Amino acid sequence: MILKRTLNNNVVLAKNENHQEVVVFGNGIAFNRKPGDIIDESKISKVFTLQSQNLSLKMANLLKEVPVVYAEIAEEIIKYARTKIKTPIGDYLFLALTDHIYYAVSRYKDGLDIHNVLLWEARKLYKTEFEIGLKALEIIKAKVGVEFSEDEAGFIAFHFANAQMEGEEVNRTVKITQFVQDILGIIKYHFGIEFDEDSWNYGRLVTHLKFFAQRILSGDTGHQDDDYLYEQVQHKYKKAFECIKKIEKYVANGYGVSLSKAEMVYLVLHINRVTSRNEG
Repeated sequence: MILKRTLNNNVVLAKNENHQEVVVFGNGIAFNRKPGDIIDESKISKVFTLQSQNLSLKMANLLKEVPVVYAEIAEEIIKYARTKIKTPIGDYLFLALTDHIYYAVSRYKDGLDIHNVLLWEARKLYKTEFEIGLKALEIIKAKVGVEFSEDEAGFIAFHFANAQMEGEEVNRTVKITQFVQDILGIIKYHFGIEFDEDSWNYGRLVTHLKFFAQRILSGDTGHQDDDYLYEQVQHKYKKAFECIKKIEKYVANGYGVSLSKAEMVYLVLHINRVTSRNEG
């Protein structure tokens, strides 16, 4: 490997034998070395390969501030995630996760405990991603001795959910956008309202609908049903439930997918929140 740039005495940006840019770690690996020198491979303890020069530079800059242990944590989490998620996991998630975990631990050490208001959603609707989040908590505890609550597992789960959406091709993004607009139209005309697009509840609804669209387009309807909650919301939020039946018909006719009761429950709760503020 050829040294390209020294970040600190133990971390360098280099080019490997395949001419790929890599971030290389090793105790004293940059000592008395300058760009163009061959790296002493006996000192290498870790190599991270990133697929673009831009990402390599971002990783290099990130590691000026973030201890390497957080990159190792992110790598271990992603390695586990690849056994659970079929879609490719891009390099950008590696950087985002490294950065997120470092600042989460920093906040924890400063006594700042952030509650995840979408924890229920993570548990019920993103079960695979939440399982990855729980595994991540084990890895973090083993590496840095910090024991997070399940709130943090939910935050990590959403990183993986977002990464899977962002990795999709443009055509799929257009389909997701059209799906979301159609569902918003059904809700809007059913209730005869205009949305407050700056409201927190509207933002939460749109976020959920994007993930909902992703699952429908992927044919993923495997969420476990909750009959008790389904019966509860059916009676408590009758107008929202009537709206859900219209959405259910739209999805069945347009995409050939039947909604699970769990999905319907969560949609009812979102719709009730966003519409109750608009009714006089």
